[in-house]
Amino acid sequence: MNLSLTSQLQGFVISIAAGVFLGAYYDIFRIFRTVFQSERRAVFFQDLFYMLTTAFITFLLALGVNYGEVRFYILAGEAIGWCLYYLTVGMVTYRVFRFVSEIVRKFIIIPIKKLIAKISHFIFSIMKIIGKNTKIVAVNQKKRLKHHRQIVYNHFKVKSSKNSKA
Repeated sequence: MNLSLTSQLQGFVISIAAGVFLGAYYDIFRIFRTVFQSERRAVFFQDLFYMLTTAFITFLLALGVNYGEVRFYILAGEAIGWCLYYLTVGMVTYRVFRFVSEIVRKFIIIPIKKLIAKISHFIFSIMKIIGKNTKIVAVNQKKRLKHHRQIVYNHFKVKSSKNSKA
């Protein structure tokens, strides 16, 4: 299908905007990685999810702009838009978020962790004392006098044997 030059230019501009959107979408994953300090396996699955969703968005973009035909200018426009976002606004956003996350970590998260550690240490020491005391009580329980049958001297019954009837 032949497209006019204006519709191709319009598709190129739309693909640049989609590239900027995909750059911002990737920034969400980057920020998530810095906040939660993701492991290699988690990073792999995040990247895989990102690639699958961007491939789907690229497919929808090509479907909407070129009736499903994949053209180089669509892919180039997405790459240009992604690089424009990543090298300008993305760097600033990432640095600002890292600064804010360091402040939050320093003044909120670390004091809360220390408080929780002190509380858990206090609870653990109490549980240790309770465990030690229950062990002492259990050991002392074995040493206590045993309860025997009460022998009442005026009601003493002798077992009669069947052979002793004479």
